[in-house]
Amino acid sequence: MTLGLNSGFEVTEFADLTSAGVTSSALTAGVNLLFQVTVSSIGTNVVVRFEGSLDDTNFFNLDQDELDTTITANGTRGFALNGCPVKYVRVRLVSLTGGTPTVAAKVGAA
Repeated sequence: MTLGLNSGFEVTEFADLTSAGVTSSALTAGVNLLFQVTVSSIGTNVVVRFEGSLDDTNFFNLDQDELDTTITANGTRGFALNGCPVKYVRVRLVSLTGGTPTVAAKVGAA
């Protein structure tokens, strides 16, 4: 399913990340994206990056300042990106410090 193609708000769930790496990509037609990230069993922190691509091969940081997001506590957080016309999106677990964290992520598009 292509996220954001219908008149509603579609959501897709990525496979959990437990070590540094990336999720599969999700095809999107939306320009307004909302990433939901849930972290459990955190030690010190996890660092995530929200990535986009036009060709599903070459991905880039969706943060215009090229900053990654550091999370220091268990729980669920939302990250809204508006006016972001990309074709594919994914989540990268850049690094983790301590513990055996699980990073569960979803993305919605409209």
